[in-house]
Amino acid sequence: MKRIFRSIINIKKSGNPTISPEELVQNYKLFISSKIRAEDPSFIKLYTWVEAHFRTYRELPSIELLYEKAAGDPAVMSSLEEIATQIPYIKTDYRAILKEKADQQGSEDFRSILTKTWQVVSSGLKLKKKEIKGIVPAIEYFSSESRKFRINATGVKTESQIRSVEDNKEVIENYEKRKKDPITNWGLFSFLERMDDCFRGVKLGELMVIAAFVAQGKTTFAANLAYNGIMQGLNGMLIAMEMNFTEMRDFIYTLHTSNHEWYDHPKYKNLCGKISYEKVLYGELDPLEFEFFQAAGNDFSTKPGFGELHIFQPTDNMTPSRLEMELQDRQAEMSERGKSLDFLIVDYVGLMSQDKNERYGDFNTDLNNIIKRLKTMAINFNNGKGLRVITPFQVNREGWKDAVKNDGVYKLTALSNANEGERAADQVISLFIADENKNSGIMKITCLKNRRGKQFAPFEACIDFTSRRLRDVIEKKPDGAPADDMQINEIPLDT
Repeated sequence: MKRIFRSIINIKKSGNPTISPEELVQNYKLFISSKIRAEDPSFIKLYTWVEAHFRTYRELPSIELLYEKAAGDPAVMSSLEEIATQIPYIKTDYRAILKEKADQQGSEDFRSILTKTWQVVSSGLKLKKKEIKGIVPAIEYFSSESRKFRINATGVKTESQIRSVEDNKEVIENYEKRKKDPITNWGLFSFLERMDDCFRGVKLGELMVIAAFVAQGKTTFAANLAYNGIMQGLNGMLIAMEMNFTEMRDFIYTLHTSNHEWYDHPKYKNLCGKISYEKVLYGELDPLEFEFFQAAGNDFSTKPGFGELHIFQPTDNMTPSRLEMELQDRQAEMSERGKSLDFLIVDYVGLMSQDKNERYGDFNTDLNNIIKRLKTMAINFNNGKGLRVITPFQVNREGWKDAVKNDGVYKLTALSNANEGERAADQVISLFIADENKNSGIMKITCLKNRRGKQFAPFEACIDFTSRRLRDVIEKKPDGAPADDMQINEIPLDT
């Protein structure tokens, strides 16, 4: 620690600085980003003074100034005298020693968490004013306390000197990769033309919020995105809290019976988009419909090129820490097969619970903090490669009333009870189905936010209540020709 601190303090010899001002600042930034801590009280004081000086003057303090501050404090004076005798690190050497120290402290911290986790199981652990004991509390404690290790182990570049040769090279190389293979920068598409033209899909590291009132198609929209994702070869995880596991699985299989590929099937083309989700739920398909449903299921489960979708129904509270653990477990399992998770759908964020040790007791505050965590997951997941995170969000009643008066167009104020949804999200869209359009399945979709650029004008899409397929009002076959009209059943939209 002495040499580490020596490398961020301005010490001169024969009137000349031993480290240039630029290198001192670079060292200091590396020190900050390393997240190592000064454990000795005298070093804690020194760091406080160094940090305050840099914040005010944007330069590192001289050792003479620190001697003046330490007057009357023998412990700090002694530490400064020892620091002055050290040889400083710069550049790569300093980065390496910081990493070594951070790894050492991380190992010690992790060992402490494991010890305390076992203490929760065996004898109980007192936290603030309460004591926790048992296996389930131990799992929750470990999940929450180990979170910082999962977040910090990103390996992602977080700072640069943008005029450096290194950064110039990276910028050009990344551009050439995108130009050569545009698919690398594609997102998860909705297959709604106006929305996809604007967003170009949900990309890694992005959070999309789907805002709507009760029974306005939030789950249906999310399930369609999940299905579209695996059709694109992306691998996803769907947290089902609005519907149970079996219902959601049947939902996805039913959607596959409306895939465009069936329009040209010699036997089942007239059934494409006509398999009723309600009939699947209640076992009421006629023999030919059941035969087609089986064929679609076999195609879905065996045909190469599709992505994977892992549906998970929590049996108790789904907290951010537990969600992170589920994602990490799934990612670890998939990485053994050379794959990775590409997207996460949480249906829906309002049904999640805050971790016990981070609860404020106020629903809106807790909801805001959960949304922040979802954005953090999107950015940092899988060693910084990122994850597409999509979640429905239930708007407040006043926002819905305002949308009713405004031809189904919402405003961002409809998210006022969780304004982090507005701030943290990269895209916010709203869904609205007027009473007179519930039988026909006409849904108005509005763009409330697009962090990357323009917003699309409100447009109408259609939910076919037979298959629950979401589509443009005028849908085209792959060859560009309009698709046959799809049957519309008068089934109330319940999700």
